[in-house]
Amino acid sequence: MPSHYDHYCTGRGGLRQELVFMIRLKIHAVALCFQGVLTVLAMWGILAAPTRAAEEIRAHAVPAPYVAVKATPTQFESLGRETRLGGMLLPEQIGAAGRPVLAAPVRIVAEPAGLDGLDGSGRVVENDGNAARWEWTGESSGFRVRSVMTGECDGFCWYEITLTPRQPLTLKSLRLEIPRVADTARYLHTSSFTWGRLSQGLPEYGGRWVDAFMPYIWLGDEERGLAWCAESDEGFRLTEATHALSVTTEGDVVRFAVTLLDHEATVDSAIVLQFGLQATPVKPVSFAWRAKARILHNIRYDVAVPDANGHVPLDAMRDAGVRTVVFHDEWTDYFGRVTTPHDKELRQLIRACHERGIKLLVYMGYGLARNAPEMKGHHDAWSTMPLIPWNPTYRPEFRGFDATCARSGWSDWLVNGIDKLFSEYELDGLYFDGTTEAWRCQNTSHGCGWTDDDGNVHTTYPVLAARRMMRRIADTVHRHRPDSILDAHMSGNLTMPTLSFCDSYWDGEQFEYHTKAEKFEIPLHAFRTEFMGYAHGLDAEFLCYVDRPFAFNEAIALAWLHGVEVRPYPETLELVSPIWKALDAFGITTAQWQPYWKGSGAEARAESIKASAWVKDGKALLFVSHLKRTPVEAVLHLDRAKLGIGPGTLAARDAITAVALPVTGDDLAVKFDGMEYQLVEVRGQE
Repeated sequence: MPSHYDHYCTGRGGLRQELVFMIRLKIHAVALCFQGVLTVLAMWGILAAPTRAAEEIRAHAVPAPYVAVKATPTQFESLGRETRLGGMLLPEQIGAAGRPVLAAPVRIVAEPAGLDGLDGSGRVVENDGNAARWEWTGESSGFRVRSVMTGECDGFCWYEITLTPRQPLTLKSLRLEIPRVADTARYLHTSSFTWGRLSQGLPEYGGRWVDAFMPYIWLGDEERGLAWCAESDEGFRLTEATHALSVTTEGDVVRFAVTLLDHEATVDSAIVLQFGLQATPVKPVSFAWRAKARILHNIRYDVAVPDANGHVPLDAMRDAGVRTVVFHDEWTDYFGRVTTPHDKELRQLIRACHERGIKLLVYMGYGLARNAPEMKGHHDAWSTMPLIPWNPTYRPEFRGFDATCARSGWSDWLVNGIDKLFSEYELDGLYFDGTTEAWRCQNTSHGCGWTDDDGNVHTTYPVLAARRMMRRIADTVHRHRPDSILDAHMSGNLTMPTLSFCDSYWDGEQFEYHTKAEKFEIPLHAFRTEFMGYAHGLDAEFLCYVDRPFAFNEAIALAWLHGVEVRPYPETLELVSPIWKALDAFGITTAQWQPYWKGSGAEARAESIKASAWVKDGKALLFVSHLKRTPVEAVLHLDRAKLGIGPGTLAARDAITAVALPVTGDDLAVKFDGMEYQLVEVRGQE
């Protein structure tokens, strides 16, 4: 296999990146005015990505459940969110999930006084429902300003703002500021498409955070949020790298800032700011969708084959409540392939699943096996640089691979392969393992990386390319199967620009190195930040291997308290099936959800015991969890008004075993031997 990697940092690819840098800083504003120059740039590949993205978006209808974009010169509306646009098209206010999230308008600050007296106007250039594009031009005391914004149906906005100095001027600071209403910015999730970035409650972290550049930051509460993203730190001029990103809390305001200049410097050429904003949730989340999906992970071809006793494993899975099964990477021979040598077995499995009312998803990864025939001649061009290798101990000759980049030709290969796959097989969706992630890349041969004045190549995160690829996959799959499921495993990287066209996400593998013996814990504020999909707009499931990091029932106690299911494997299905059946018997899909953080109506004095509730027809289903690994006996006080329970004697029973539980007045006695849960149905009786 060829391994000529040195040419990525030198030669033609490096010169191209240097040319891009020069064009962006010196003639960006002029170039945008001349279609001929745009054509040349597109031929060089410099503007190919956004141009191709716009063409592809126009070619497809607005995907459900999104609705057509509404655009005026001062307003942008997408599903469930409204943005009032001000100077430079920056948001003056954003409404999400029924509340404003900005404490003041978003602004670019150039000190001293570079943007004083800013005046200009904007217009909507085009709007086809999928996306709208705005242009704004104006002037300030120090700059001529041009801003271009594209707003898409999922609420994602991409900005290119060019500040051209009217004459050389001295600045001490240049930054983007996003002032947030503090109580809608209590949780901070950061991502650089690795495991181990900060994701937890901002107040619990001390209300302040600073770090070097990373591509994605989200601040929100349990119901809504606002994300910022960028693909690189190109154009940042900092004396300290950790000055790039900051969050500070000042009373009722949480201020997020992106600093591009932190020292006195003369600015005599155009400055270009490129970044994205996306208010969340991108779409509604419902228990009804989850009840219909009910995913079991990691089946094989033999589940459709009768065993020695004539039993077909799929029958037991169906009877346990499974509605969807995922076939991991061994549905094909080489990792990441979109064809299979097991044609007969796959068709038999699809037929057997459909006969039982079960959907089948197959695996898509974030690379293609090094030894796969289709990879021959493409490895260097498709791979991220430096390499991100995976060298498994099991069948390494078929499964070993290096991560590919969404900006490379791999994207077209993958989309075309998926199109053919769904033309040939009646599959019901895809399971993505890392496919949604914009892996760091310096591979200049396909347009990643940026080159500084000294010729050094720096990292980019191809967020737009990953987003474009996922939209193309979603459109392709839904063209074949409108009711398909797109399920993403993205542990640690809840990045909505790349995930918003999926249906669900599976998170938690970043903790697999911990074990039950360590008595590992996830603080509740951290769980609410990342592992609930309500504020982001995707259905969430929690990933737990056997005793890594929790015993499976411990994981259930933590996750299901938040309304988040723990996805079972065949060997753990027996622990999940009784919960599914109890939820169905109660009818949670039409019940009101009252989680513990909003005051569920069931409260214990013991801090380690929390209860969330579904309320319906004068009765309540309580999910009660003890989150410590020590025995405890406690009393759960039931607020009849909050739980919708009328007068009369309270009756309680275990919703799984149907065993009656002791109630005294409005108090329910609970007992736990460790980190456990109880599912309790409570109702009044005359």
